[in-house]
Amino acid sequence: MPRKNMKQEIKKPDFFQTFFERTLEWVKGHRAVCIAGAVAAVVVVLAVWGYGAYRTGENEKAQYTLLQGLNGFQEYTVNPKSDGLVKAEASFKKVAGESSGGLRDIARLYLAKIDALKGQNEQAGRLYAEINKHPSNDVMKKLSEIGMRESGAKQ
Repeated sequence: MPRKNMKQEIKKPDFFQTFFERTLEWVKGHRAVCIAGAVAAVVVVLAVWGYGAYRTGENEKAQYTLLQGLNGFQEYTVNPKSDGLVKAEASFKKVAGESSGGLRDIARLYLAKIDALKGQNEQAGRLYAEINKHPSNDVMKKLSEIGMRESGAKQ
């Protein structure tokens, strides 16, 4: 390529320059639309952030309730005459009803274990089967299968 053509190519505006210039012209001509779009984008970002903060708060509450249930269950295993099993069952029922995903499955596994301890193997088997149908992950599926075998429920 001769130097003359190269100099002419360099002097021509490239794609990004022309795109930026055209965009700037359009924005100047449609200022109200751009402002409305920017406001809408900010509102959407704030709404997504707010929902994320809300879900995080709810998840933390569910984790705390699950921890209370685990503490109650541990209290029962240390001292079977205490009311730890009742506290644990109430906490696990709350988490199973209000939560979703892995926390719900963990609470249901403990509820099934409590039912098995009480001698309610059918109820325990139903809980294990529910978890097995729609597990949050592979670990929950395996644990529910083990629980079903131990409780004598049909798979």
